[in-house]
Formats: sequence, structure tokens, C-alpha cells
Amino acid sequence: MKLEITYHSKQLAIIKSNARFKVIAKGRRFGFTKMLSNYVIQRMLENSIKVLWVDTIYLNIERYVERYFYEVLNNLDKRFWKWRSIKNELRILGSICDFRSADRPQNMEGFGYHLIVINEAGIVLKNRKIYEESILPMILDYEADVIIGGTPKGKRQKSKGKNGKHLFYELFEKGEKAKGKSETNSDKRNNPPQRTSRDKWMSFQFSTYDNDLLKTDEIKNLEKEMDRNLARQEIYGEFIDSELDSIIKREWWIFYDRVELHTKINLGIYQSWDTAFKTNEENDYTVCTTWQITEDGYYLLDLWRGRVEFPELKRKVIDKGNQFRITEILIEDHASGQSLIQELKRNTRLPIKPIKKDKDKMSYVYAVTPLIESGKVRLPIGSSDNNNIEDFINECEDFPSGEFDDIVDSMTQFLNYAKNLVLGKTEILSRKVRRRKYY
Repeated sequence: MKLEITYHSKQLAIIKSNARFKVIAKGRRFGFTKMLSNYVIQRMLENSIKVLWVDTIYLNIERYVERYFYEVLNNLDKRFWKWRSIKNELRILGSICDFRSADRPQNMEGFGYHLIVINEAGIVLKNRKIYEESILPMILDYEADVIIGGTPKGKRQKSKGKNGKHLFYELFEKGEKAKGKSETNSDKRNNPPQRTSRDKWMSFQFSTYDNDLLKTDEIKNLEKEMDRNLARQEIYGEFIDSELDSIIKREWWIFYDRVELHTKINLGIYQSWDTAFKTNEENDYTVCTTWQITEDGYYLLDLWRGRVEFPELKRKVIDKGNQFRITEILIEDHASGQSLIQELKRNTRLPIKPIKKDKDKMSYVYAVTPLIESGKVRLPIGSSDNNNIEDFINECEDFPSGEFDDIVDSMTQFLNYAKNLVLGKTEILSRKVRRRKYY
């Protein structure tokens, strides 16, 4: 059985290589995840094989299956394939693909596989034990092919000290050395490299520009907005010498005492929700940040984060909305947020504001970093706030290399909405303003 599966030219270089271990460092939007999903389907259709897909968190896996796998599989008779979301398992004819997340390594059972793919290796391989103790033993039974790829996260890790290499970089070096030896031998014989060993390693490095499906001008505009080192990593897929400086720097944050808000003009209180409907530990968090806009900036009033099912999430939105005198509640009008918006509009009087997004999350972050750097975004200080605020700062500092980005998504959703709101309506808001308490 065959499907029409296509790859762009640089992806084909990876697919056609007969190296057993392939390590790919790539810029964002290269199309690596889509390539992996197509390749996994292709291999599963060709022979009855067992595949292991390792990713960062379960929610990403769910998204990839829905957006990438379904796009191809829906062209097949539904009798030939089945996605079992409870088991995180895809079956196609006699083949099976197990999906596992790095934040629950204990779930990577000791099965044998013919093909193992590690997506977002810069994040997954921060935990060396996942590779050495869980993945490596599972390649033995069938001499598995292994594909390891993602956007680099530096040559070294903070937790490993000055000389501690990131495992992703270490494996990339291994492939580079193997390629160098092959090229040297080829020069001596004046012949193309011969790749006959089943244990051969091969490394590849591609930039965002190598995806010929993207517009070059759009990539250039994004690159212009980036720090030089960040562009080397995120656009060109390079491992930089020192760990990448954060996009959102810790020293930018300004803190306030809650008492001082009583002296400020209140231009509105807004809640921003980043939603997820699952409760398992491997899933994303749902996050709600509550903000007050004043004449001199944006003040974080409250941070809530948790893993909840839909009924509890709905109750939580209502409770949080009633906790403050809310101007608007921002919820992304996409995926998990759509049914929540419909339920709340139908059954409550809360001021729900659906938010449509038309850019990637990096663009939304870059659009608001000037606000944070200039001190217009302020965080509460006090013993009752300390733990939550430390989580807030840490996640922002770790972005985009961190394990979670739900707080970042909630914050940037609000700030992008608010800055446009204030720019367009400052005079109207000022005429309508009245002093009011925020709790």
C-alpha cells in the first residue's frame, strides 16, 4: 500500500542517507517534525515494524498526531490504521508506533524497536539518563535505526558545569567525526564516501532558509529582530559556545509592593488563559495570569497554574473571574479554548474575549520584550507571592529552551492584546476611568 508522501530537498538528504544513527541540528520551521511523521508512516507502511517516538511532553505528541499524522492517514482507508490516545499508540496495518514523553521517562517500557526517533533533542537530551538508560537498551533487539534532531540548546548545560557538554551536541560531534573520516578516506581513494557500516553515524545541519516552502523575506525579517547568538541557534541551527542568553532576561523585571497600586489609575483588569484539558503529569499546564493596566504599565496581580479536566477548568475560570472586577477574560480561540469559550459565553455573564493568533509564539514574545526591558511590566513582591513569581521568572528566562512555556504564552497573549488596546483607546479609557480595588 502506497501514499503520496513528499519531502523538500534538504529533508531528502536525511531520508536517503543509509547511516544508522542520524543527528540533525536545524533551525526552527525547517519542517523536521512533519518530515519525521511522514517518514514514520512511510516505514510503517513498507514493513511491519515497531517504532518509538520520543518527544518533550504529551500535549505536543497529541498535537503532532492531529496536525501531521492525520493529514496523511486520512487518505487511507480507516480500517488500516488506528490512533489509541489513551495508550499513546498508533497502529498501521501490522506496524505499531509508541509515543513517549521525556517528562515521564519511567513510561518508556523496555521494548525493542526497529526505528527510534527523538524529536526536540535539545530539550529531551538534557536528561542524559533518558538516552543512556532507557533508549539505548531498546535499540538492541532489532538493531534499530535512530534519528535524533531538533534546534540546538547550546554546547553545554548549566547544571553540568563549565565543561559539561550537552548530550545533543556530543552526539552531533560524533556524527561530524564519522563524516570527517569518511570524507578523508574518500579523498585518498578519489571516490565518493562508502557507507557500508550499519553502525555509521552521520550529522546534518540545516537552517530555516533550507525549507524552500517558506518565504525568504519572512525569515529575514524575523532574523533582524533577533539577538545575533539567538539567530545562530534558532535560524541557523548552530551549537553556540556559551549557553544562549535568555530572550527575556531576569534583570529586566521590576517589582512592586501591592500597596502602591492603590495610588494608581486603574485602566482595567484582564485575565489571560492558556488552556489544556488533561491532568496527567506529562501534559502542559493550564495557566491564568491576572493583570491590571495603569497609566505607567502592566501589573501582574495573580498567577494560577494547574492541570485540570474540562469541568474543573470551567469552574476555575468562573472562580477566577469572580475574584476580581474583570474588564475582559482573554482565551485563545483555538483547539482546547474553543469549547471553553462557547460554554462560558452560553452559561455565564463573564466578559469573555476570544483571541485569534496568526503568528508563531516566538514572534509574540519578540513583540513584547521592549515592554519588559523598559520596566513597564511589573511583578508583585511579598512573602505570599515569592514561590509563584519565582516560577514565573524562571520559565520566562528559560524560554525557548525550557520544558514548559505556558506562563510565557499567557503573559504574551495579554501584553500583545493590551499594548494595542492602550495605544488605540488610551483617551477613551482615561475618560471612563474610576479608582477601584483589585481584590
